Amino acid sequence: MMNKLYYFFLFFALLIFNESVYGKKKELLSYQSVYEISLDNSKERKNTFGKPVIKEANGELLMDWFNNCNSWSSNQRMFVNFINSSGVGTVTDINYSLTEKNNSTSMDFALQVKENNLLVQRVNGRAERKKNINIQLFDPDEKKFAFNNDVLFPHQHLKLIIDKLGTEKNIFSHKLYEGSLPEKYLNISTFISQESVINKSKFIPKEIDNVFWDVRMAYYEEKKQVPEMELTLKLNRQGVITFYKYDYPDYSLIMKLKKIIISPSNCN
Repeated sequence: MMNKLYYFFLFFALLIFNESVYGKKKELLSYQSVYEISLDNSKERKNTFGKPVIKEANGELLMDWFNNCNSWSSNQRMFVNFINSSGVGTVTDINYSLTEKNNSTSMDFALQVKENNLLVQRVNGRAERKKNINIQLFDPDEKKFAFNNDVLFPHQHLKLIIDKLGTEKNIFSHKLYEGSLPEKYLNISTFISQESVINKSKFIPKEIDNVFWDVRMAYYEEKKQVPEMELTLKLNRQGVITFYKYDYPDYSLIMKLKKIIISPSNCN
């Protein structure tokens, strides 16, 4: 279960880095948000031949995006309580932070995962874009390696997604590295709906452009043919998301926005 949860942050890290839409400057909002997490009970349960399955899930996701003027940073914490069909509970606490330069030349990342208050994973590293993508890990072990230069950072990937909102170029695939799987990149296939929707939630303040598109992404580990996870979300051109649905082979989680506060920007 815990290995799957690490993928939660693969798109959260992407939401904060867009600069333009259709060649025009588009203001990206700095904000703090809270999402309520629940189990999708409508998902059809597969026969697990006696293996316990997730029966209940509840929790919160806290996110903070802020503009450092020459880079964007994201701090996120997800706290989820799982109960399986045998009545056994597991509390998962995930902290993730990411800072990426606006020009995507470097990225710093850190991940800490606890299960029932015991440390499961800790990752700390830096990625730099030169001739190749050079990765340096500091924790849990020091290590250096590289990927080909066609692997994207989150900044580049989100720019591609937002630039295509509302266009006919709505199906595409790219490689992405963001650090939560420290020695692997991911292949992500993306589909964007051509029709936009208006969000009627009372949580949407006037500063937010209330036009959202459904975006669906499938995450593949490097050369694997079967996705590890599929993600559906509602995204606008300011990088704001009001809804997530994470589909794993055994269960699905839904995250609904319940609070958002716009943070003032001091950058010109």
